Amino acid sequence: MPPALQLLFCLVLFMVVHISVMAACARAFGISVRTVSYGMGPTLLAVGKVQLKLLPLAGNVALKDTREETLYDDDPCTDAYNFQPLWQQVALPLSGVAVLLALALAILGMQGWNSFTAAFGQIVHGALAPMSTAQELLGEGDAFARTHGFAAVFALLSVKLCAFNMLPFADLNGGQALLAIARGGKPYVAWEESVAKWLLLPGLAILLAWLVALGWYGVKTMAA
Repeated sequence: MPPALQLLFCLVLFMVVHISVMAACARAFGISVRTVSYGMGPTLLAVGKVQLKLLPLAGNVALKDTREETLYDDDPCTDAYNFQPLWQQVALPLSGVAVLLALALAILGMQGWNSFTAAFGQIVHGALAPMSTAQELLGEGDAFARTHGFAAVFALLSVKLCAFNMLPFADLNGGQALLAIARGGKPYVAWEESVAKWLLLPGLAILLAWLVALGWYGVKTMAA
């Protein structure tokens, strides 16, 4: 299988498992799930609460949350995410990452753990140097994909994406868990919205830098 196609399949599988686990975790905690979206962009298919989007690169689990919607005054909010115990508010956003990391480590063993711990520095260094450091890292990943089977490639990509999702930035799982801890389990604090906006910027910058790096690597590969 060509590395580019293998990468796409791995991304789709990672996204499906990640989103599905979080949705299942929310249901297990008794939290109302509003929508489960697989992918980004325009909706191609909607079945009940499940939505299939055009771009299979990410996803979202929208939960009942008093910070996001206006509820009736007599609603006890026992099924709202931000009214759950602190441990559940932390565990839920980390559930998808935890399952995928465990699966990847079962496939790669200690190599997977070493790749996971190294990924945090690689993500930051690659984002700071998308035309040099990131190109070297992408080249190493490309070489790995050409010499290993689908399971190993999926596991390696999973540990890297798990590390990215664990970064302490808003809209990432690590940032969501960190904000829940900072709230101390409270349903709402006045400062959260402004802090979340500032925490969003570094994550977006890192993502954009890696998209540029990936695009440039693709151009070089096709020109070679």
